[in-house]
Formats: sequence, structure tokens, C-alpha cells
Amino acid sequence: MGEAEVSPNYQRLLEYGDARDVGDICAAGDEDAILARMRRFADAGVTDLSVRLLPIGDNRDELVASKWRTRELVAALGAELR
Repeated sequence: MGEAEVSPNYQRLLEYGDARDVGDICAAGDEDAILARMRRFADAGVTDLSVRLLPIGDNRDELVASKWRTRELVAALGAELR
């Protein structure tokens, strides 16, 4: 997340929002935690969202599966919140 510290978008979020650091605007965890966080973003009025996938796994197959699960989750939530 190092580049987030110098990203103009993150800097604006930190400057004008209630976030103290990048962790305050991050969605991480299992599917339920990510869904809950994304819904809070929507409830707060977020209209545009940038997602960086960080797959979790011990081998390539697990990493690929994690990436696809997360993509499907975000796509489904996006469709639901439109």
C-alpha cells in the first residue's frame, strides 16, 4: 500500500474525509467483511470506487481462485448497488 501514501486520490480522501490513514479507507477480510465495508461506502455516498485485488493463497491455484472470487464478489455488489 506504499504508493497510496503519495496518490493524489488517497491524499484528498485523507484530507477531506474522516480517515486518518489508508487503513481507514481499506476493505479487507473475508467475503462478508468486504461486502459490509462496500455497503458502508455506498451508504456514505460513494459513486466511484477503485479496487486493488490482493489475492491470498499459498500457491498459484489458490491465488488465482482468490482473485476470481474477489472479482465476482465486487462485480455482484456493483450490480446490486446500481
